[in-house]
Parts: sequence; structure tokens; C-alpha cells
Amino acid sequence: MRSITLSLATIHLELLAERAVYLPGQRILYIADLHLGKAAAFRRAGLAVPEGDTNDTLARCSALINRYTPAGLVLLGDILHTRLSADPTLAATIRRWRAQHAAVPMVAIQGNHDRELDRLDDVFDCQTEGIEAHGLQLFHHPPETAQSTPWLAGHWHPVVALEGAGDRMRLPSFIATTNQGLILPAFGSLTGGLVVKPKRGQTRFVSSGEQVYALSD
Repeated sequence: MRSITLSLATIHLELLAERAVYLPGQRILYIADLHLGKAAAFRRAGLAVPEGDTNDTLARCSALINRYTPAGLVLLGDILHTRLSADPTLAATIRRWRAQHAAVPMVAIQGNHDRELDRLDDVFDCQTEGIEAHGLQLFHHPPETAQSTPWLAGHWHPVVALEGAGDRMRLPSFIATTNQGLILPAFGSLTGGLVVKPKRGQTRFVSSGEQVYALSD
């Protein structure tokens, strides 16, 4: 299936193969951890990393918007990887992309990498984590304590390592937690991932890029 429906309390979400979440009742898309500008930051540090990650990430986001025609887009932190002041072209790239979707309201939750996100307050509705909208609390860092309201977060870049028949692969993963939460996989094209060991009561869903599968641990 290209998507799987998950219910957090009374909130029904669609987990998308594109590493995103859709709230169909309100037509809201959620993505986390774009890390725009990461390859350029690595190249400035002397690492031989190919260009194109930012444009690829934004193009994939555009494809999502064009497919779902959402009433809003929520970015769950780490929109940026680097300071805008260190990459003069990054803000212009983001603004050009935003102009293509000017009719779509976009909320940006501040993550730990978003130290200069306020420079884009003309582009996004910039918010600190913990705000609530459409019955969901919005975080970048997954809360560790019990929450009275269902929540979404990113930050972990969760992946699942699968082995079989001599092959091994790592696939992006959604994690449904035991405290009414959902941790999203990283959306960015150059983000890596953390293999997260499952805890009792959690449910993991992996994306192959074309389909979403629920894992039985």
C-alpha cells in the first residue's frame, strides 16, 4: 500500500510512502527533518559530497503538494542544516521554491539545527515546538513524558535495518509510540538515519519509497 492509516486517539492519519504524514480530515501535510543546505555545508568543510540535495528535497516536497493539494504544510523542525549566513544562496533557493506554492500556508517548527530560522519569517509561520493545531501537538524533539494530546515529532531520523538472503538494507521508519505519538522519518535527501530498537508497545512502519509496511516485532 502506498499509505497506511494510523489512529492516534481520535485522530486518523495517513502514513505516506513519501516519508510524510497526511491528515485527510483537515488536508494537512507533515514532514520532518529536511536539512536543507547540508551538502553545501559538508563541501565547505572539505568533504567530497555531490550537489543537489536541497533541490531534490524541495522537488519531492513540491510533488507531495501537487499530489495532495493540501490546505497547509507543517515542517517539524530541522528545516535547515546550516546557518543561512554561511550559505548566501540557500535563502534565495528556499524563497523561489516557496513562491511556487504561495497559496499553501506553511508552519515551520524550530529544530535544533534551525538557528537562523527567524530569517525566514517572511517565508514560513515560524513557531517553537509544543504548539497544538488540528488536535495534534507539534514537536521537533519527541517528548519523553506522557501527553494528554496526540503528537507528531521528528529529530531521530529513524530507520529499520532489514536482513535476509544475504542482503541488508536500511529503510526509513515511522514509530508509533506508547504515549499517543508518532515520530516521522527524515524527509531530506541527505539525512542518514538512526536504527532505533523497538520498545514494548511501539509499532514501526517502514517505507520502501513506493509502499508502507507495518512491522511485527
